[in-house]
Amino acid sequence: MKRWTVGFASLLLAATVLPATPAQAVDGSIAGITGVGVHNAYEQGTFPWLIDALESGASMLEIDVWQNFLGSRAYQVSHDPGNRNNCSSATAFAALRSGSRNQNLQACLRNLRLWHDQNPDHRPLIIKLEAKNGFDGRAGYGPAQLDALVSSVLGAGNILKPADVKGSAATLDAAVRAGGWPARSSLNGKFLFLLETGAFEAQNPFDSYDTDLEYADHLTSLNSAGRLGSATMFTTINGASATDPRKGDRGGSRAQWYVTFDGNAGSWLGGDTSFYTSNNYLLVMVDAHSVSPAIDGRNPTEQQAKDRVNLLAGRGATIASSDWTAPAIVSYTTPRS
Repeated sequence: MKRWTVGFASLLLAATVLPATPAQAVDGSIAGITGVGVHNAYEQGTFPWLIDALESGASMLEIDVWQNFLGSRAYQVSHDPGNRNNCSSATAFAALRSGSRNQNLQACLRNLRLWHDQNPDHRPLIIKLEAKNGFDGRAGYGPAQLDALVSSVLGAGNILKPADVKGSAATLDAAVRAGGWPARSSLNGKFLFLLETGAFEAQNPFDSYDTDLEYADHLTSLNSAGRLGSATMFTTINGASATDPRKGDRGGSRAQWYVTFDGNAGSWLGGDTSFYTSNNYLLVMVDAHSVSPAIDGRNPTEQQAKDRVNLLAGRGATIASSDWTAPAIVSYTTPRS
């Protein structure tokens, strides 16, 4: 009996000194965390003021932009042409819930800057720009002009740019596949812009040079001239695909610039997303609420929404986007699986 006791004690001691199985490391980069995005965050029916969207804690806000539509000589922010939005005309942080709304893009960017200056260590915020009707370079509304506007209002140092991620790598794609996205914790106070072709342009038979293609070519030109640092945005493919969508017009030399992708959550769940997760690409899944079984697109319970985000995180989403607005929901983040 004594020998059994001693032997059992020895086994217990051996168990205590065995090395623990290492847990799988969590990717702390901006590509390794899944956050929540707000669809059409500029609409007054979504948030009364843009500052409300910024203070919600969301990881991504979507803004629709019309550029020089029908010769308007303006950057307009609305779902349809014109300025219909929750951006304030304020020039001071304390006034961001006053003044006139329905402002142009410059004013909306100024709202972002005023909030940023008041909260310089805010979590990284992705701004998804849907360029509704595309660029109009002949009228001074091309990629370079949009870059200049964003940089001048927000401050170039407050933006995570393609050049920052590319670093010394041969291409942006190579940098991202090698784990080049910065740690999310190092991006406090930064904005990251995704730029994608808008619905109007995509259906315009007279415009085959889509925004994302034009911006990819813009990046190529800047890179060749040694001026990639002036580019403020990541060109983004809109459309779910189980395999590499960088083919046809988006293949060849353009493919190196596509490291961010967007598409319907339901379509992503129907296919294999390992191409995106294994290559560290950013992946926005929209209409997160509509995935079966559908939940409320505006006011689900907190648990319903978090369960949905966890589901999409498990399928590789970097952003799960919906029309949710409750801070407890849109501020939620979880490791991307």
